[in-house]
Amino acid sequence: RRARRPAGKRPHGGRFIKSSLRRNTELKRRLTALILTLGLVSGLAACGTTGQTTPTGEAPLANDPGVSYENFLSAASADYAYDVALELSTNPDFFNSELGGRNAGSDAEHATADYLAGLMEEIGLSDVEKAAADCDRWQFNGASLTIGEKEYPVYSYATASTPPEGITAEMVYVGDGTMWDYEGVDVTGKIVLIDIDQRSNWWITYPMLEAQYQGAAAILAANVGGFAQIDGDALNCQDICGPTAIPTLSIGLNDSQLIQASMANGPVTATLVVDNEVSEDGTTYNIMGRIPGRSSVYQIIVGGHYDVHFTGFQDDNCAVGLVLAMAKAMIDSGYQPENDIVFCLHGAEEWGSSYTQYDWTVGAWEMINNVHTEWVGKTLAFLNFELPAYEFSTYTSTYSAPEMYAMLDYFANEYPYSPDPEGCFPDGVLTDGYQTYTYSDDFSYYAAGVPSTVNGFLLQKDMETVFPFYVNIYHSQYDTPSTYNGAVMDFNLKYYGALAMYIDQTPALSLDFTAQYDRILSSMDEALMAQAGVDVEAYKAALEALRLAAQDMAAQVKQVNDDYAAAREEGDTAALETLWAQGRALTAKNLAAFQFAQKNLLGLMYERPIVPHEAPQENIQLCQSIIACLETGDVATAVDEYAWTVNNVLEWYAMYFSPEVIAIQDDMLWGADNQDNLYWGTDIGFTKADVDAATRSLFVRYEEDGGDFSQEIAVYQAAIQAQTQILADLGAKETQAMLDLSALLG
Repeated sequence: RRARRPAGKRPHGGRFIKSSLRRNTELKRRLTALILTLGLVSGLAACGTTGQTTPTGEAPLANDPGVSYENFLSAASADYAYDVALELSTNPDFFNSELGGRNAGSDAEHATADYLAGLMEEIGLSDVEKAAADCDRWQFNGASLTIGEKEYPVYSYATASTPPEGITAEMVYVGDGTMWDYEGVDVTGKIVLIDIDQRSNWWITYPMLEAQYQGAAAILAANVGGFAQIDGDALNCQDICGPTAIPTLSIGLNDSQLIQASMANGPVTATLVVDNEVSEDGTTYNIMGRIPGRSSVYQIIVGGHYDVHFTGFQDDNCAVGLVLAMAKAMIDSGYQPENDIVFCLHGAEEWGSSYTQYDWTVGAWEMINNVHTEWVGKTLAFLNFELPAYEFSTYTSTYSAPEMYAMLDYFANEYPYSPDPEGCFPDGVLTDGYQTYTYSDDFSYYAAGVPSTVNGFLLQKDMETVFPFYVNIYHSQYDTPSTYNGAVMDFNLKYYGALAMYIDQTPALSLDFTAQYDRILSSMDEALMAQAGVDVEAYKAALEALRLAAQDMAAQVKQVNDDYAAAREEGDTAALETLWAQGRALTAKNLAAFQFAQKNLLGLMYERPIVPHEAPQENIQLCQSIIACLETGDVATAVDEYAWTVNNVLEWYAMYFSPEVIAIQDDMLWGADNQDNLYWGTDIGFTKADVDAATRSLFVRYEEDGGDFSQEIAVYQAAIQAQTQILADLGAKETQAMLDLSALLG
């Protein structure tokens, strides 16, 4: 979502899976499943039908995975998923404007919620509910830009409206819209036109706030890079990450250039009309229904979001279709789960709140933190979906909590009932482990303590580069049914359906905390931590204790699950009951440990998931490198290589936008009165290194050769001192957290 210049690559090796040995067993597996299917009807009669639950029963049904899998495959319909997505992306009842838009708390979102609840009931899900959650309401009813007799299409962000009659004012082109572009230009009361690249440069928030600070009445942005590059007429919309400010809209690049050409012949006057409703008193609905398990002690959640920009065929109407198709296939196949399987379609994912840097996945955050807090510790996994019917590359992957890497690797490589891609992803599924990022609903659940996954929809295997879809089509009017790939939809439906059933039928939830060990170990700069006063030997001893405890827990989980599979093969009912109870006890410990780990060892540096100590550690390293450059008078290297990357590139914005704009950014992140408006960033953010003044000074002095930079050096030295104390404190906290986590696992 965010314009971000990475401070450094974080390479991930890739391993393509699905060996030929697996394929050689396929025929045998299918023949065996066919024979076993003959007993399915009588088995269901003996054990109860879908929709019935044993209120206190913990003894396992011991579903035969092969039978469950084959019947699910037979019932799974990608066509059903497509039909749902098509209806949601073409029916005007589900949009607020002619260009689309199904925004948080809007009339269109509410109408869609009613429709989806009806579909869940039609499918046969139990306890269908429209769970209300707080959000800011945004309804974009339409907008127009008129110059003379010509009207130009525009699309609004979640920002201010104009009066009903609109704003009639001169248009002024100000380049990139930075503070430097306004030098000598009076834009008071005028409509500003800018170019923007929200991937390489900055989010729309910054030029919007700059235009407001400079006195402009409204701002129009044309995408010269980053997003909506499929066509010169493409419009684009992202979340705003700021206040409602002034009317802010996207305009096509072709139209922007036509207007700029007209300006060469004299002033251009335009009338801008924006019918936007943005208020704080909104309600979004998370639509949920469930297939009751034999026990309701634990559950699995399958979900996606249904709010969209434009008509949103891939993002995320296809995910809505997939979630409902999975529910329908499980019910139609007669699957009786061991645990409740909850299907949840979230609202307010694209945007849900003003005046916050973390204004997306609001519906999901509210669901797990305020509406159904009991889901933490009860949910075995949340399987989330984004754009699941597009072939992004020759491979696919699953982003997840690190503790789930081993389970996903086993499921893809060794579990006999995980489907291979057919007609798509010829290189298979990557399983080296890819940490879920902050760009989708699963992160809100993950940060709250729920093991979560999402299909690989955004970042390539280097976990830095986005797929071309996001440069060309994402959040534009070109996200249409023409992008549909039926083979991808079919694969994701079956693969993640099989994954849900695998987790459901496994007695001990497979969470491997050695991934936490690896994550923390790779984050350490031992020398710097020691210099900061961290007791590195104690830290490493606690880390080693975590490794041993994690290995022991992983071995226990594997043993119980292996023994359970053997007992199921032998038909040993008594052993199955004993092993299921043992597995549930391990699951309870693992879920408690998982929640603790995220609350104590997951941090954010702006929007990048980190181990908490990485933020001050990284800032200290960068400040030291800047000082080394300045001591030799090499300001250019200091700026080009280091200064802009401090504070996870927030200093990049400080170079280009007025201090008054950056003050708003800082207040949204760190303001004392805004700490209840951080959503999934609550209590896991970092402390900013106070270097803005030096950053701006170095940018201005960029071409100096051999100047005196003692004042700037003093700023960076003070920042190092402050960040050093933070690093020492976090080192001590993490040491204790690792010991406590080891005890929870022990």
